[in-house]
Amino acid sequence: MAGKSEWRENQLMVALRIRPLTPLEAERGAEIIAHAVEDTIVVLRDPTDDPDDVLRANRSREKHYVFDRAFDATSTQEEVYELTTKDLIQSVTQGFNATVFAYGATGAGKTYTMLGTDHEPGIMARALNDLFTEMESKKEEKIFNVTMSYLEIYNEMIRDLLNPSTGFLDLREDASGNVQVAGIKQISTTSTTEIMNLLMQGNKERTQEPTAANKTSSRSHAVLQVTIRERNRVRGTMQAIRIGKLFMIDLAGSERASQTKNRGKRMIEGAHINRSLLALGNCINALCLGGKYVNYRDSKLTRLLKDSLGGNCRTVMIANISPADYLFEESKNTLLYADRAKKIKLKVKPNQMNVNYHIAQYTNIITELKQEIERLKGKIAEHQNSDRQTESMHSGVGQLSSQHSREEMDNLRHQLITNFQAQMGIRQRLMDVEQETWELSMDAERYQAIVADFEQEKIRQHARDKAHILSNTSLDNREKERALEKDLEADMNGFESPEPEEIVTARDSLTTAVLASKKKDSERKKLEKQLENVRQAATSLEEVLPKKITSEEQRELLEMLCKVHELEIENTELKSRALMDRHMCEQKEGIIVRYEKHKQVCDQIISEQR
Repeated sequence: MAGKSEWRENQLMVALRIRPLTPLEAERGAEIIAHAVEDTIVVLRDPTDDPDDVLRANRSREKHYVFDRAFDATSTQEEVYELTTKDLIQSVTQGFNATVFAYGATGAGKTYTMLGTDHEPGIMARALNDLFTEMESKKEEKIFNVTMSYLEIYNEMIRDLLNPSTGFLDLREDASGNVQVAGIKQISTTSTTEIMNLLMQGNKERTQEPTAANKTSSRSHAVLQVTIRERNRVRGTMQAIRIGKLFMIDLAGSERASQTKNRGKRMIEGAHINRSLLALGNCINALCLGGKYVNYRDSKLTRLLKDSLGGNCRTVMIANISPADYLFEESKNTLLYADRAKKIKLKVKPNQMNVNYHIAQYTNIITELKQEIERLKGKIAEHQNSDRQTESMHSGVGQLSSQHSREEMDNLRHQLITNFQAQMGIRQRLMDVEQETWELSMDAERYQAIVADFEQEKIRQHARDKAHILSNTSLDNREKERALEKDLEADMNGFESPEPEEIVTARDSLTTAVLASKKKDSERKKLEKQLENVRQAATSLEEVLPKKITSEEQRELLEMLCKVHELEIENTELKSRALMDRHMCEQKEGIIVRYEKHKQVCDQIISEQR
């Protein structure tokens, strides 16, 4: 069984694993009724053979099921991981959600598939190891932050396996529909060893009890969640942050009481297990039929798996069965369950949010850029000694290869210089656009204040005219009423009367400023996109450098890279300081002008009252 799995976009991946016969089953004389064919087909044979059943005499007792992957009893833990889960790891570091869960009857091998043993680690350990290896390979360009939580659902109660003293926890849902476990402990981790120790600690707290079907039966659903936050090592004025989540779930076994011979407390546990798995089956059926409503609220397990089953998540389901003939009904139900799950459609997209940093945060950006320079200088110092040795080794190279290397070096240098000049040009334009946007907002506030003052003055003038009419004792009541009616008509038609030229100009200027501000915002977004593309091109060039040039030339290019970073920092620092000082002065001037106008209005009102 070789080759990599071909991931089917927007569709849940389903794999089927057949475990070997146990020593107890072999002693019992169990017959093998299930086997895998051609890596994707599972054949299940009905062991019941009734010679008196005339209706089924000529019918085949074998049933074929087709899955994305099928593993027989000889498949190793590594093969199962490589062909089902490994492809998910890189996507998690890129901001996608991924879920792997094992399903099957009690004793079918789910916990072995997910956890494994010390000598044969399962999917959880292998996935975590590859996850940290993937992050280590990108540490030169990216910064990762990893947190994990580990919980179990036992008798429809949620318990934190890493902090069991907190008792039972509640599920809560925010306005966006995201389901969260209130009070769950999120632990930051930095290595595979650390996270595996936490996983072992949590497994010791997990509820396990012996049954007739399995001496170490898991009586709860265990959910391991690993969250990875990724961002670029060097921040700019806009930062993209990607958040990927990896869920690995070991479900409790679906079981029949007659098979497990459970009584009392074990019977109640089994009822809760079957209830949550039945709710999971109902959700799968609804998703397969394409129904608009899927009832995730029947169980806490289905509420936690909401995104994994029909939402923004790449999901792998590994169904486990036993090949023993006396477990035919359990194997058949598991195969039917997994066969339905193949039809589920997913809508997968990365979890990315863009953070626009304010001018006041430029100091932090500059600090990080300085740290990047120190890192690059340290890299140069590390290679200087090896560069001298490399020079002596390459002293006998011919003129033709030297000339070719020099031409390639000149070409790469030209590309780097052009790229950084483009970056600096776009950054400069972004600063200009921000300055122009600020000026437009100041103009808009000024024009709006002029229009508002005019409207207030017009209202006050009408109030004074009315007061003058009412206070005139020479007019009788009828004449006062006519004067008030005329004044009311003047109020009604006041908006149609021609406004002063400066007010018309202020209104037009206000509209123009608002439209121009929207255009500047659109231009800013285009510039940010261009800057991101240029940065990606620069990253590609830095990856090519060690493969294309000698150690001495690499040192020279890294020195040039440091110089360009230093110039860029100085330029950004000077412009940001000047821009902040200017904006602060203009803001204070605006506040002073508003206070002066407010003082004039107050003086006018006081004089009128006197």
